[in-house]
Amino acid sequence: MMPMHRAPQDAETVTVHLQVVDIDPKQLTLTLPAYLPAADLSQRIARDAELEAFWPDKSRRIYYLRARGRLMQPTERLKDLGIVNGELLHVLPEPPKDSGIVERPPEYPPNKGYAGAGNANMAFALFLILLWTGAWSMALTVDQGPLTGILPGVGLSLLATNFARHLWGGQGSHIRVPLTGMFVFLPFLGMAAVPALVVAAGWKTLAITMGPAVIAGVIGILFGWLAWFGAVEPLPKVSRREVETQVANVTFPCGICGGQVTQDVKADCVFGCGRVFHRGCYEAKQALGQVQGCAVCGYRPAA
Repeated sequence: MMPMHRAPQDAETVTVHLQVVDIDPKQLTLTLPAYLPAADLSQRIARDAELEAFWPDKSRRIYYLRARGRLMQPTERLKDLGIVNGELLHVLPEPPKDSGIVERPPEYPPNKGYAGAGNANMAFALFLILLWTGAWSMALTVDQGPLTGILPGVGLSLLATNFARHLWGGQGSHIRVPLTGMFVFLPFLGMAAVPALVVAAGWKTLAITMGPAVIAGVIGILFGWLAWFGAVEPLPKVSRREVETQVANVTFPCGICGGQVTQDVKADCVFGCGRVFHRGCYEAKQALGQVQGCAVCGYRPAA
């Protein structure tokens, strides 16, 4: 009996909805191979959708794919992102050359390094942990209520996370920060419980107090890690003059002569065909038309 061979995994396809974001937008439904890299897949989509593949100077026009809220890298595949049937993808063509459409670099503030670096800050963070642990141990010898365990436990966990960030040089997003914070938190929690165990409380009473403190400390370490993770950079401030300058620099291809149309000579079809013209080209074309309506797009109002 001949063995049965299964079709290779790379032979899978996926049916998606595509929206072409261009001067002439389109909506398509295509079945695409999920194994092709995005760089090759975008060119295949351009061919199947009959999009412009070349510029007038015969240079290739580049298309980009946007899926799951971000641009796909040239080597990424649809199967890498887990794209399923019926998902919406966007096809973003390269903007026309000399159109004035440029990507503005983000105005990030200068990076001055980590302000909390150095052995002095790390030593001060450790001193705060020792001071907090000593005060907590004294409180536990007087009162073994739930709040005496929970609230100081949260404070100790935040201090431990702060120390871990200083220890690793300010990289708050690394998983080693909460792990180190937990490694520091648990021994000092035990140190805080020793005086109360010796002087004022038994194992059972102290366990009831310190059990919730452990849970609260774990939650505090997670919250402390998220707090040190890093803030989102604010958007750069843009003045009205900059916006007006950028709008003025945008040009469009004329629907009659093919030349570049700037904002000061721009004319739109009064019947809303969506194309842009030089004002002189449009008026001259309209003057040559001997019937009412648009001599360019062919629109004729109902009689």
